[in-house]
Amino acid sequence: MRARRTGLDVAVLIMSFIRREPILFILLAMIVLSAVVALLAGAAVLAAAGGSALVVVVWLIERASVRLGGRGSFAHGLLVGLAGMVVRLAVVLGALVAVGVLADRATFTAAVVSFVAAYTVYVFGRLWRHPAVTTSQRQT
Repeated sequence: MRARRTGLDVAVLIMSFIRREPILFILLAMIVLSAVVALLAGAAVLAAAGGSALVVVVWLIERASVRLGGRGSFAHGLLVGLAGMVVRLAVVLGALVAVGVLADRATFTAAVVSFVAAYTVYVFGRLWRHPAVTTSQRQT
């Protein structure tokens, strides 16, 4: 029989997940930030949030391809990694082209600008969390 989890247990699980995957919470904050900036600028709020949310989809596809690629041989990992890159590019271009075709120019601009801003934060976050960067190098 499974023991019931207390509030403290759930908080510990959440903090453990945040330590393992801080980039996800940074990206979720970017979605909110881009929506607030779009609201203050008078731009399309949903398009700005959608553009930033597209980076979360890119992150999820990357996580899936890393997990799947690590299971087999080197050639399998290389093939899965290349396929993951193609899928990420297709998803981003497909979503942005769909917004460009279905919406007006201002909505498309809000989506693209928020995507580029969130993707820039994502790239710097990935570099910050890269395993080659040790903790002693981060402190300098």
